[in-house]
Amino acid sequence: MSGAKTTPALVEQVMAVAMAIVQELKAAVRELGLSESVAHLVWVLDPDADPVPLRQVAERLRCDPSNVTLLSDQLEKKGLAERRPHPADGRVRTLVLTPAGVAARRKLLDHVQQRPPLAALDGEQQRQLQELLAVALADRKG
Repeated sequence: MSGAKTTPALVEQVMAVAMAIVQELKAAVRELGLSESVAHLVWVLDPDADPVPLRQVAERLRCDPSNVTLLSDQLEKKGLAERRPHPADGRVRTLVLTPAGVAARRKLLDHVQQRPPLAALDGEQQRQLQELLAVALADRKG
């Protein structure tokens, strides 16, 4: 297939995969008793990465920092995260998952990974897809 003929089919497939993943996430979010917004925040907080300022979390979520403050309050009330000073600049606040938050995030990830469409791919295929998508998204922020 030429690029012009491939693109519409590719876009349709990517969108179908994304919608299927969103549906699986919604099921996992219900099981965890979280709102979708709170679950999205849990999703973007990588416990293996250095803590990032709340303003940067807002950029990742593509929302206003005040929304992150409200979502952070909800996560803290549920015992899933806590705000801490940034290690390099104590004036800046970060949001860090608690052990319960890490477990909730792991459940979200496992739920999606173990169900279609991603479960149809073996580990190597998932790695290849991740690499291809990283190239496709390299010039995008977030």
